[in-house]
Amino acid sequence: MVYKMKDIKETLEDMSIVLSLASHIDEPCTAQVDGRTENIRPFYIKMAKDMLLKLTNPYAIEFLESKIAEYE
Repeated sequence: MVYKMKDIKETLEDMSIVLSLASHIDEPCTAQVDGRTENIRPFYIKMAKDMLLKLTNPYAIEFLESKIAEYE
């Protein structure tokens, strides 16, 4: 199989984005809201869903879909 540099770059970019989002979904930041500490996981899950529409690597898509499903 012959890989083109463009394909490799897109695959690496997709995986980099997905791994970063997954780490934020697993361990989200927190914020103080009306005196309560709230995590912002829903924000990262929404961002991940939006990103699914832009990804081209099927493995990255599958991984991110499974990460979203884990917390919904």
